[in-house]
Amino acid sequence: MGVFDRLAGAFRRPAKHDAGASAGGQLTMGDAQLKQLAALARMRRGVADVSVSRQRLDLQAADLQKALDSLDSQASAATDAGDSGAAQTAQGRQVVMAEQLADILSQRDALAEQEAMLAAELAQLQARVAGFNVTAETLKAAQSAAEARQNIARSLKDLQDP
Repeated sequence: MGVFDRLAGAFRRPAKHDAGASAGGQLTMGDAQLKQLAALARMRRGVADVSVSRQRLDLQAADLQKALDSLDSQASAATDAGDSGAAQTAQGRQVVMAEQLADILSQRDALAEQEAMLAAELAQLQARVAGFNVTAETLKAAQSAAEARQNIARSLKDLQDP
C-alpha cells in the first residue's frame, strides 16, 4: 500500500460524516481533498518528467560537445599531417554535429522554460490546496463546536426536566 493510498484511506473515512454531502453530485470535503491531492501528485510528476527530459538533453549536449572537441582535434591533427581529405571530412562532421548541438540546446532551453512555468503553477496549486485544507479544518471545527453546543443544550434540558 503506497503513501497516496494511505492518504486516500485517511480522507475517505471522515468523508462519510461530512455535513455538506448531498446526493446532488456535490463533492464531500474528503473527496475534494482527495482530488486536490491527486492533482498535486500529477503536477509534481509532470514537473519531474520535464526535469528529467531536460537533464537527458543536457547529457546529450555534453556528449555532443565532447564529440565536437574530438573532431576538432582530429581535423587539426589531419591538417598538421597534411591530409586535407581527412581534415575536410572531420570538419564536415563537425558542422553537422554543431547543428545537432544547437537543436538540442534550443530544446533544452524550451524545456527549462516549461519546467519553470510548471514549478510556478505547482507552487500556486500547493498554496490553493493549503488554503482549502485550512478552510476545511475550520469548517470541521465549527461543525464540532455546533455539535458540542447541541449536546450541552440537550444535557441542560435533560437536567431541567424531572
